[in-house]
Amino acid sequence: MTDTPLHLGKSYPRRDALEKVTGQAQYVADTDLPNLTHGRIVRSPHLHARILRIETAEALAVPGVIAVLTHADIPGAKIYGDLLPDRPVLASDKVRFMGEPVAIVVAKTRQAADEAHKRVQVTYEPLPAVIDPFAAAQPDAPQVHENGNVLSHFTVCHGDTAQGLAQADLILEETFHVPRVYPAYLETEASQAVLNPNGTLTVWVSSQKPFHDRHHIAAAVNLPEEQVQVCVAAIGGAFGGKEDANMPVLAGLAAYCTRGAVRLVNSREESMLAHPKRHSGQLHYRLGAKQDGTITAVEITTHLDTGAYASYGPAVGQLLTEVAAGPYRIPHVRSETFVVYTNAPIAGAMRGFGAPQANFAIESLVDTLAHRLGLDPLEVRRRNIWRPGDFNFTRVRVNQAESTSLALETAAQEVARLKALPASPGKKAGVGMAMALQTMGLGWGVPDDSTNRLEWQPDGQVLLRIGAPDLGQGLNIAAAQITAEALGVDLSQVEVAPINTLLSPDGGVTCASRMTYMVGNSSMLAAVRLIDMLKEEGARLLGVQPDQLEYRGGQLLRLDQPHLPPIPAAEITSRLAEEGRALHSTATFSFPYGPEIPTDLGIGMPHVLFCLGAQVMRVEVDSELGSVEVTHATAVHDVGRVINRAALEGQVEGGLAMGMGFALSEDMILKANGQWVDGLAEYVLPTAMDIPGEVKIILLEQPESSGPYGAKGIGEAVTAPTAAAVANAVFAATGVRVHAAPIRPEMLIRPA
Repeated sequence: MTDTPLHLGKSYPRRDALEKVTGQAQYVADTDLPNLTHGRIVRSPHLHARILRIETAEALAVPGVIAVLTHADIPGAKIYGDLLPDRPVLASDKVRFMGEPVAIVVAKTRQAADEAHKRVQVTYEPLPAVIDPFAAAQPDAPQVHENGNVLSHFTVCHGDTAQGLAQADLILEETFHVPRVYPAYLETEASQAVLNPNGTLTVWVSSQKPFHDRHHIAAAVNLPEEQVQVCVAAIGGAFGGKEDANMPVLAGLAAYCTRGAVRLVNSREESMLAHPKRHSGQLHYRLGAKQDGTITAVEITTHLDTGAYASYGPAVGQLLTEVAAGPYRIPHVRSETFVVYTNAPIAGAMRGFGAPQANFAIESLVDTLAHRLGLDPLEVRRRNIWRPGDFNFTRVRVNQAESTSLALETAAQEVARLKALPASPGKKAGVGMAMALQTMGLGWGVPDDSTNRLEWQPDGQVLLRIGAPDLGQGLNIAAAQITAEALGVDLSQVEVAPINTLLSPDGGVTCASRMTYMVGNSSMLAAVRLIDMLKEEGARLLGVQPDQLEYRGGQLLRLDQPHLPPIPAAEITSRLAEEGRALHSTATFSFPYGPEIPTDLGIGMPHVLFCLGAQVMRVEVDSELGSVEVTHATAVHDVGRVINRAALEGQVEGGLAMGMGFALSEDMILKANGQWVDGLAEYVLPTAMDIPGEVKIILLEQPESSGPYGAKGIGEAVTAPTAAAVANAVFAATGVRVHAAPIRPEMLIRPA
């Protein structure tokens, strides 16, 4: 171990950067297999319908077609789901959303598969559909599932809100609407699989959770998990959407049933229709406050649209329930969330996992409170913000609560600076800010472990086997830096192995703003053990006691003979290799849920670590056109400890852009023709031209005591407050308070 950092806080390029920018990276669709065939999924054209017949003869007659697989061809489990097994691998009796898989065509060429998939004749009986979560929760709504449309219902209370509202001088009651957001990764979902001659199955995935995928694939094809090998290819973005196991399961099923090799790649249209989005919904608030701005109580009722199947909807609902009151010390809180089935596209995990929706509502409402009381929004926040020693209303002590005040005061300086800038001719300028609140981890009671392995090679290199995928965010380089720091070696000595479930340990799902934290801690534990093992083996080979050796920077020093030169680790590991032995260390880090954590909220609640910060946005609004341009952005975030500065700043910039899309342009809606927006020509993403001319990043480093070298998460916390900061800036410019995202021009144009 080193006292002075060797690698922390520096900007190292990602190991895969050159491959990606030169087009050499091997994504799923780039992985060649002998005798590869092509799959095409037949999908439902209806929101809700009963399946009467599936006729495949015409499709099978297309030259080159090998098989058309339906529900009846599945040899194993026909239903799957990570939190709740409610989703058919292939629909059988009915379809519940437009785009639901009904059959798989497998053909020798992509062209044959495309042609045959049009000729699979499915006879449907349309059924009444519901796509609004509030309406779906009513007793007389069309039933998506037989057990009712309310999938999950969470209520967390602290204090007595009736008493708190009675003590208030002012009560605000507002309803906020949030949109259905598509992750829009560059690489659409893809998977390919081959049934090997020995009866085992190998599946290549673009996935956030290869070990979970293995479980679902094995269940569907009725194989033991040890006979299914999952390999992670290069991943072209995920943002939560690739926690969905649908493509790996379908590819594995197709390969197993056709006894060959099959590739499935979604078109952009299929991706938008069939894979998880950020939850849309509505959040209703009643907030009471004193005349001086002190908040006395808040009641929150949320209805989230989880679409036709559960996916990660219950977990999203739990996290939103916990953060819906914001980073504020409110004596009386009641937060109630309904996660509701509809016939809309599936909603599940997406960056922020409920926090962007909650942040948009509470941070807009705090600004509204300040306006109604004639107070500065910054001052209202100062009077209510968490302080050291405070608890969230879930009865969890806030880690690094001082970060909230530090972020707020840093943001206040930026508000003053940006307010001083003049507006462009013909425009109205406004500056808004919002606090950031994001949780880390999977929640109490959910297995939350990361196992990783270090292997000291005969040539002195250290191989790091991470069992959690790098989605493009830079996990591999951050983990390599932490490992090199813990071993005191040059970063070039640490290599990261590709993920293969036969060789890699289970590192957990890449999600929940916790992977640098989890993998970093696990790697540090493994490094300590590896050093001890090196000393033990070195002592054996040298004929001395281990306490006569000191480890320093990849070398062993003889304390009994200090005049001798240091012994490189490679000298020990190469001699072990001659003996047919290797030096490797495996360690598991488990997310820390201490004994003081309340356990009466149900599995998945509460979360116990928070990412805190603030964001400031300056906008210019054209009042005639209703257009909004974000000209300046400042992101202030406590990251605990910077590991890789360039990667971290990239996360901030990307999260900011994603938050701007949520605020101003993105919404996957059902059009008047009965079709969902299913292409990027209509679904408007921010481009490089929309990013503010000035993006200022201020990184606070309040070390997280349980984190690797003090580090904690940042991947989601930047997205969470952006929409509210933009909305507050729009209000400052125009005096128009919006209660829905995205902010559309017609919301801002006042009648003459």
